Amino acid sequence: MAQKVHVGIVLDRSGSMEDCRTDAIGAVNSYLRQVKDDQGMEARISLVIFDSQGIDVIRDAVPAGSCAELAASEYQPRAATPLLDAVGHGVALLDKRKTAGERCILAVMTDGLENASREYTKETIEALLDRKQKEEGWLVLYLGADHDAWAQARAMGLYAGNVARFSKAAVSASAGAMGRRMRSYVYAGDAATEAASGGFTAEERADMAGGKDRS
Repeated sequence: MAQKVHVGIVLDRSGSMEDCRTDAIGAVNSYLRQVKDDQGMEARISLVIFDSQGIDVIRDAVPAGSCAELAASEYQPRAATPLLDAVGHGVALLDKRKTAGERCILAVMTDGLENASREYTKETIEALLDRKQKEEGWLVLYLGADHDAWAQARAMGLYAGNVARFSKAAVSASAGAMGRRMRSYVYAGDAATEAASGGFTAEERADMAGGKDRS
């Protein structure tokens, strides 16, 4: 029987993403194709894009087989970065749509630090994600560029193994790494243990960082 999984992607749409806009779209779509092509999963996909002018759900628990790829017209970078609010909205969406026996993956891709949230604080997000990871076995991935990804992710309570820094020049490499991490989690016997103990490999980190990061 196929494992049920809900993949939620939270993608930064702030103005500083403009210089990697095309590659970011390509990375998201490559990841979507990996989800669609995996016959061992019964997957649904949600996609949230965000900036300080809006947090928009543009795919809402769509079955993977019928999920449209992200179009250039849907992703126009602008404004500032309400990262905490976007993560909170992503968690709320997966919570609302979750079905029995379904594993949840939340993948966050951003190039900047939090600077515009109004609803959530670091403390509330840290408590929320801690509960989702430890008590409910969620896999939360965080890919950050142009800032200290580990410091930002640590402030939100994420497992270090599921955090990586990416270079805007190598953003497309993130799709493959996220796909492998997803499969390791989905097919693990114990979701919570795999979410906590697994992680990106050194080679994947280096690829995502443009060959500069072996941490």
